[in-house]
Amino acid sequence: MRSIRSTITLITILVILTSILSVSCATQIILQAETDKNSVDTMNLINDGTERLLENYFESIGQTSELVANIAIDNLDSVLLVEFDAVGTNSAENSQTSEQKNALDDYLDNYCAEIQKIYSGIADNTPGLISYYYCINPELGKKIHGFFYMKKGKTGLIEQAPLNAADLTINEGLEKSWYDTAVDMGCPGWVGPYVCQGQWVCSYMIPIYKSGILIGVMGVDISCESLAAQVEDIRLYKTGYVCLVNSSEHVIYHPEMPIGSYYKDIKTNISAGELDAPNSGDKLIRYTVNDQRKQLSFSTLSNGMKLFCIVPVSEINASWSKLLYGITFITILIILIFVILIFFVMDAITKPLKQLTDASKKLADSDYDVDLTYNSKNEIGSLTTAFAKMRDNIRQNINDLNHQVFYDRLTDLPNMRRFFTLAEQERELLLQEGKEPVMVYINIIGTKNYNRQYGFSTVDKLIIGFSGILLNHFGENRVCRLSGDQFAAVADSSNVDEILSEVLQECETAINGTRLPIRIGIYPNKIETVDTNIACDRAKYASDLKKGEISSSITYYDEKMLKSNEIERHIIHNLDRALKEGWVKVYYQPIVRASDGKVCDEEALARWIDPELGFLSPAFFIPVLEQSKLIYKLDLYVVDEVLKKMKQQAAAGLNQVSQSINLSRMDFESCDIVEEIRRRVDDASIERSQISIEITESVIGEDFEFMKEQVKRFQGLGFPVWMDDFGSGYSSLDVLSQIHFDLIKFDMRFMECFDEGDEGKIILTQLVKMAINLGMGTLCEGVEEAEQAKFLKEIGCTRIQGYYYGKPMAFEIQAFQKP
Repeated sequence: MRSIRSTITLITILVILTSILSVSCATQIILQAETDKNSVDTMNLINDGTERLLENYFESIGQTSELVANIAIDNLDSVLLVEFDAVGTNSAENSQTSEQKNALDDYLDNYCAEIQKIYSGIADNTPGLISYYYCINPELGKKIHGFFYMKKGKTGLIEQAPLNAADLTINEGLEKSWYDTAVDMGCPGWVGPYVCQGQWVCSYMIPIYKSGILIGVMGVDISCESLAAQVEDIRLYKTGYVCLVNSSEHVIYHPEMPIGSYYKDIKTNISAGELDAPNSGDKLIRYTVNDQRKQLSFSTLSNGMKLFCIVPVSEINASWSKLLYGITFITILIILIFVILIFFVMDAITKPLKQLTDASKKLADSDYDVDLTYNSKNEIGSLTTAFAKMRDNIRQNINDLNHQVFYDRLTDLPNMRRFFTLAEQERELLLQEGKEPVMVYINIIGTKNYNRQYGFSTVDKLIIGFSGILLNHFGENRVCRLSGDQFAAVADSSNVDEILSEVLQECETAINGTRLPIRIGIYPNKIETVDTNIACDRAKYASDLKKGEISSSITYYDEKMLKSNEIERHIIHNLDRALKEGWVKVYYQPIVRASDGKVCDEEALARWIDPELGFLSPAFFIPVLEQSKLIYKLDLYVVDEVLKKMKQQAAAGLNQVSQSINLSRMDFESCDIVEEIRRRVDDASIERSQISIEITESVIGEDFEFMKEQVKRFQGLGFPVWMDDFGSGYSSLDVLSQIHFDLIKFDMRFMECFDEGDEGKIILTQLVKMAINLGMGTLCEGVEEAEQAKFLKEIGCTRIQGYYYGKPMAFEIQAFQKP
């Protein structure tokens, strides 16, 4: 789970990062744009400076050469040229006389000498000049070709043999000889680069005309090395450079290309025509060559040459990249500082919230020992105060709830859940002390009668008083109220008898000076070490053996009871198997009419014949199944077997009598027994009146209104309902006044006491008369002698059951089938 602290911190950091990154991106864009602009301006500035430098250089050479050319033109004597037949309309080589030719040669020789003197003074002071010359038109002078001076090594300009234009060949770098190229220009201009006299040069040449006649070509040669020297030392950034090309874009100087090569031979991604402009201006021109990004600016000189400034883009961006790295470093540093500060601030702000969060987690784990120390008067302080109050209230409520959950509300003794934990601790403590613990089960006798006689509030006071007696003798953590009138305690075997003797003595006067009877069961740990709940069950088992007695008793659980417990577990665990495999059989005991002694009914009785334990008495396994709330399975099994027998009898053409079936109180709690029996009887196509339902008086007394409704349901569906074992317990005639039974079945105790005196006979006689007057049939069970049967017939009892007429027997259809 993400905490508020981490959420706020994360949001704050994200906001800061977003802001800083936005500023950084904007800064980068601005820096890039500014850098690009500055780089263009810088390169243009260098371009302009270099351009002015070269313009001055070329201009000085051009002006000097043109000055000499003007002098050369002015010094030509047109009159003489006419006389020598060198100019004019009739001038032709075949029209000149030998005298004219000789005179013209002499004139040209002197003329060239004069011009050379003038030129030499200027040429010596022109930097980079490696030669100057004046080449006379071969058609004009046959012997005189002009002059040619050239530098050799470290010496100055030395006179060379004049150049005969007629002998010149095409120069490398030109399409014609340099002479013909100059003549074709028809005006002063730069030619080159081209190879002359073994080296690359650029020449400023001026064709000399007089009176429309080409006199010759005058010019100077500048070595390309000299021109390169003008720009090669210019550096832009680290490795940026300046290069120079002529008007036809042949290289004069380029650090990476040979002189005379075509500049456009470099494979770039510059668009066609982009370099045709006079200059690059403020335009950003970038291109890629040999996988390297470069930027250039250019300008065009007045002589048509182009000057290029070229710089790698990485060097242009190096300055702002360094700046950006610095900004990034500072930004990261600032972010880290802010993050640290935010963590400290968030820790200070959210510390009380974290304290509250930790406290709430402890509260969720039922830990209420949490400290809340934040006492500021802000919202969190108010929240802390409210939370502390809530903590205290919850602690108190939990304590109260725990007390309600683990302690009996009436007596304030530990309840069963709490007691089992405490008893386990107490038993372990006694064992550690070398003593033998015993589990004591205590049941107050007759509380139901007390409730009827004195009311619930009086009985509650009785239970509270009795719990005080137990608490005084056993101790706070050694006694509990299990439920209702049942209590349990842990004691030391060495003094348990003494404690119980004192308890019984106080019970003698517990009810306003009268005796309070209690039934006590004790389970000694020496028999077998078992869990507390099992020990308590065994102590209760010992106590229940005296159920029905109205005087106080103490019963110790022994090995015989342990064996009985094992049998009970066997019964519970094997009930389904016993029903499925036929261990349980249904026996039928006849019921006869007193008037004629003929069978009129049969009572269905369950008998358990176990393959391991043998015959199990119904008096043993039925209470076990009732206590475990499994009796409904047995009783419905009996119904199914009865219906099965009746169908077999009908199929065999045998005489049928009605069948009575015993039901337990647990049948009505475990299922809708009325509907279950109706469905089975109807499915078997048996008349409902043929199935009688026997319900004991004790079953009805436990929840009178509920059982009254169930009796009405059975009778409304056509099932006769009998009251079984009438007179076996605290019989109440009030039951007969509110529920009309079809028959009253008197308990066998009347027959067992038949010979003990006339009192029993008198009571039975009156009961039979009462039943007859109420319109109910009568039946007495347990008849074993003829005298008993005779007496019952005399007092008007309509039906008789007992061994005198027949014992319960299994039904075997084979016995009635003819061989």
